Amino acid sequence: MHLSPLSDLLAPYLVPSSQPKHRLFHGRGKTVPSLEWLTVDRFPPVLVATLFRPQEQAVLAELEVCLTGALAGLGCQTLVFQHRYDAKAENQVVCGELPDRPVATEQGLDYKLDFQRGQNLGFFADMAEGRSWLRERAEGCKVLNLFSFTCSFSVAALTGGARSVVNIDLSDAALTLGKQNHALNGYQDAQVHYLPHNIFRSWKKLHNLGRYDIIVVDPPSAQKGSFMAEKDYPKVLRKLHKLLAPEADLLICLNAPWLDYAWLEQCVADNLPGAQLQSRLPGASGFDEAGEPALKTLHYRYQRPAILDVSADGG
Repeated sequence: MHLSPLSDLLAPYLVPSSQPKHRLFHGRGKTVPSLEWLTVDRFPPVLVATLFRPQEQAVLAELEVCLTGALAGLGCQTLVFQHRYDAKAENQVVCGELPDRPVATEQGLDYKLDFQRGQNLGFFADMAEGRSWLRERAEGCKVLNLFSFTCSFSVAALTGGARSVVNIDLSDAALTLGKQNHALNGYQDAQVHYLPHNIFRSWKKLHNLGRYDIIVVDPPSAQKGSFMAEKDYPKVLRKLHKLLAPEADLLICLNAPWLDYAWLEQCVADNLPGAQLQSRLPGASGFDEAGEPALKTLHYRYQRPAILDVSADGG
């Protein structure tokens, strides 16, 4: 049987993978120019197609036929279209039913999905390498998770043996989902703090709970009234020397297509003396990019500059 043009393009991606991954097709990476408006994610038993531009009804019908035909082979039963454009996001169940407790599973950990949230389901699959990095280094560490959202970094850190984690995010609803993620993985009694606060007004509180062996900085790139990367990232970095242990690690993250690695690395160099770049983490499986990735994830090693210890207030 001859496939439609859209099915021809998607068919190579809609097959079981030899390595676990959530993103099956990443049109946003511009590797298939005619499909930059589409991504496809697999959270068994749910397959989620996200549309970033309105499409004609014929294209939607073609996409539905293509994806429903692939469901069984991908271990899925339910298809969801997320229409994410015109400044809104709507999750439409195209076929099947959503499970009572949908989750994303990664390295043996479960993260709750919330299809009522709209744009963000509560889990960012593109940060898989960051969570793996933290899990490998967290043994015995005090961890600070800035802009924690639903606390997936915190769960990964505890799984890696972290002594304690502080999560801070402006959204109380996101932190509530984060608490559920901890309970889902058996960490409801772990030494974890959840702070529903504005980071820029909470430095003293964070300092009182520190100093930290690892800090994760994963802010929104452009959230009006909350965080704008160009203006606010330098402000965050300038405060970190008061929170870091004399020797520590940082995971510096930014998902902003309009800002490149050079901008982020210069931002750290200008605002956090003592931080030395160790590596750029690779992108998550399935997130193929034609050019420089939108998501930048950098590992820095911090050694406290001696001059800070001879300043008037001791740093």
